[in-house]
Amino acid sequence: MIFGLVLAVASFVLMTLALNLLAASLALAGFIGYAGIYTMLLKRSTPQNIVIGGAAGAVPPLVAWAATRGTVSWMALYLFAIVFYWTPPHFWALSLLMKDDYARVGVPMMPVVRGERETRRLIVLYSLLLYAVTQLPFCAGSLGGIYLVASMMLGALFVGAAVMLYRRADRRWALRLYLFSLVYLALLFGAMVADVKL
Repeated sequence: MIFGLVLAVASFVLMTLALNLLAASLALAGFIGYAGIYTMLLKRSTPQNIVIGGAAGAVPPLVAWAATRGTVSWMALYLFAIVFYWTPPHFWALSLLMKDDYARVGVPMMPVVRGERETRRLIVLYSLLLYAVTQLPFCAGSLGGIYLVASMMLGALFVGAAVMLYRRADRRWALRLYLFSLVYLALLFGAMVADVKL
């Protein structure tokens, strides 16, 4: 813990000097949110740990934006929202696979506390919300047709996999959704890079 805290302080100082105070402050907030609020307080106290803690995991796009631009714009907030809404279906799919392990160590993940059916229902809900949020960069005029097509196709596949998991209720679809969620985010951000309007 001492080593981690020393690195956090050193990184704050380095980012402030080399980049700017906003980027350093956002990075520090992400560290506190993830290591302190999510890991130490939420993870073992509420089945909503992933939802609330997802905010800390969604901070890196804000940090990068502030580091390169010196401000936080609407586009940066869209990136934050995308990662935030991606996090629950991603981790709940994994938690369906690891349910017994979480139960053994007393971590109140959604399938342990609310059951697998409710977890699958919430995965579908958050997948739909994710699909809607991913359309914001295009609707705001920040990204163009390449991103729109990619976000719609990838989003349809994501929602389709979530619906299949809900209907089939088996480990195979939980694993498929989890693995696809990793590829999904990389491809979505890749489409942003390919279509960015500077």
